[in-house]
Order: sequence, then structure tokens, then C-alpha cells
Amino acid sequence: MIENEKLTMELTGDSMEVKPIMTRKLRRRPNDPVPIPDKRRKPLNYLLTDEQIMEDLRTLNKVMSPSSPEHVPSAPMENPSQRYEARIEEGKLYYDKRWYHKSQAIYLESKDNTKISCVISSVGTNEIWVRKTSDSTKMRIYLGQLQRGAFVIRRRSAA
Repeated sequence: MIENEKLTMELTGDSMEVKPIMTRKLRRRPNDPVPIPDKRRKPLNYLLTDEQIMEDLRTLNKVMSPSSPEHVPSAPMENPSQRYEARIEEGKLYYDKRWYHKSQAIYLESKDNTKISCVISSVGTNEIWVRKTSDSTKMRIYLGQLQRGAFVIRRRSAA
């Protein structure tokens, strides 16, 4: 403390008057979060032991691994009425061991064996939209319809 006062006196050149060192308060930017005072933070009370936490993590990793059957919600083994495996991940359709994406040319076969030439126009969370190439009308196909076999998708060359 005394050294700071000596340094301040040397810098000001006035040995009779001691000026305190000022700290600048800067304005907060509009997008910065408001600082939380320490008194608002509550201490965490850990109720689980490290061993219990590690056991829970191992269980979660086992359940969430892609190889486990619980991770694939639309596996054909879960529901005997499902003929085909169909699921949507990251905007792509996985159907009958193949990946399909937006703007891909396909054949859509219905139960009455009609074969329609289509292009996938969008892939939603639970359905796909296809545009018929013959008249440009759009159809919505739900995942459940693909899983039950109400509609069957086949690849078609783009040319």
C-alpha cells in the first residue's frame, strides 16, 4: 500500500498530495450478458458419488450407442406391422437400407402396384413431400406409410 502511494507521488510530482489510482468503469455493450453478483450464485450440493455418476454415464453411453437397438426408434424388429425400416435424420430419409435426399429422383409404388415417377421436394421430421414429374402435383408421404409398406420407394436415375 505504501509503495503504491510512493509510486503515485512520484508520478504526480506532488509529494504533499496523494492521489488515489482511479479505475475506469467501462460501459457495458448492449449484447453482453449482465454480470451476476457472487451472492446470487448458490453452492452446488453433490448428492451422488463419483462412482454413481460414472455408472450413470456408462449406462447412458451403452443406451445411446448407434449399435444398440434402443437407439434406432424405427427398427423393424420393434413392431411386427413394420415391413420396412424408415427414419429421417439430418434432413435425409433412410429407407430400405438406402439414403434419400431432397431433389432426388425416385419411383413411388403404391399398394395397387402403380409406379409414379417423382422427385423428393422436401424431407420433414415425420414425412417427405414428393412432386410427381407427370403433372407437378405434390404428395405428402408419412414415415408410417413407408414403414407399413403402403408406399415403396425405389431409386431412379436422374436422366
